[in-house]
Amino acid sequence: MTILRFSRMFTVSLGFLWLLMTVINAEPVASVHQQGTGTLGTLPPIAPVLNNPDFECRIGYYTQTNSINKEIFIPNDWQATISDGAPVIHSARTFFAKSCTGSAHVERINLEDSIVMRAQDLETPPAPGKPFDVAFHQSISATVGGAYSLSGWFLSLCGGSAVPSDCPEGIYMAKMLGIDPTGGTDINADSVIWTENRRNFWEEGKRVGWQQLSVSAVAQAPIITVFARVKSPFRWHGNHAFIDALSLVRAPLSMLTVPIVVTGTDVLVQWEGLQSPDIAAIAGGTYQLRYDIQAREHVTDTWTDFLMGQEAVGSALFPVGCANTVYEFRIRTRAEQPDAPAPAGAWPNHRYHGVWSDALPVQIQSQNNNAAEPGELPGPYRLYLPHVETQETRSVC
Repeated sequence: MTILRFSRMFTVSLGFLWLLMTVINAEPVASVHQQGTGTLGTLPPIAPVLNNPDFECRIGYYTQTNSINKEIFIPNDWQATISDGAPVIHSARTFFAKSCTGSAHVERINLEDSIVMRAQDLETPPAPGKPFDVAFHQSISATVGGAYSLSGWFLSLCGGSAVPSDCPEGIYMAKMLGIDPTGGTDINADSVIWTENRRNFWEEGKRVGWQQLSVSAVAQAPIITVFARVKSPFRWHGNHAFIDALSLVRAPLSMLTVPIVVTGTDVLVQWEGLQSPDIAAIAGGTYQLRYDIQAREHVTDTWTDFLMGQEAVGSALFPVGCANTVYEFRIRTRAEQPDAPAPAGAWPNHRYHGVWSDALPVQIQSQNNNAAEPGELPGPYRLYLPHVETQETRSVC
């Protein structure tokens, strides 16, 4: 049985106003400010607006030229950054069907169009399929401290569309989705939070097809920037890719509660969450919250999965492997639709990730260590910390 030497609790929260009222009305023995906290994250009061998320030709494309002075077509409401190569960029429907109203097979996820990027000299010897790196970005009004989640769909075809694919092992096209919470537009900035997928459309004799990516962040400025990017760093014939169906919403929220000091061998971990009103409003959606909790021993750098994909609010005991040390815990929430035969659920099937919380420390004491450390404050109270996205992963003792 876990013995809680001190019942002070750290709590991670985003926008849980009822929890704040609990703190206001409580009479804690020790005040929160004596320990120090970060800025409290919030549920933004207004849903974000992402324009032309499906890159539709009926909304329009504008022209500019690439590095070899060839005309390329950029979807309205978006800006393009080409940091490598001179790819062809166009509305997929206009390119393959010869007009916005033409009829042809067009790779897409939603509505009638997508955007296509084709390597320079796609199949033209002596050096077909030259490398390229293209990113599309859009600046979005945001609430500072608010959590946002971005989902999008990508398709990459290394070696062209012929099957089986002849794309060599080790050659890939990186599909990337990103958010700059500071509102910057530089794809190389350290402030951009990226997620990446390198899977080809064909692997091990099977079609993999379109891939869905998710990324989330807490706004640090009144504007955030979203990115959709394809980076093809190798020369290989036929290399081309598509992007379609982006969606930006207020992120689902999560709360984690752990004791700050434990005498014994188990840590009681409790969690709950709040669905995003934007996700709840998706027509036909069957979205449910999933909770991911990770842990690490504080002297290590790698997070270890403790509970992944938990389907309900709950609690669990985490068995510790070391005494007289500190463990850390973190949580995120995902909003996903359960697998079901079509037409169940909303389409496109977006998956929305909440942001990972800050690490919450728990001091583990041995059974014989009964003395409080100098300066330790007794009594119950709660600390409210922000969700902050981090790309670090760390291991448990």
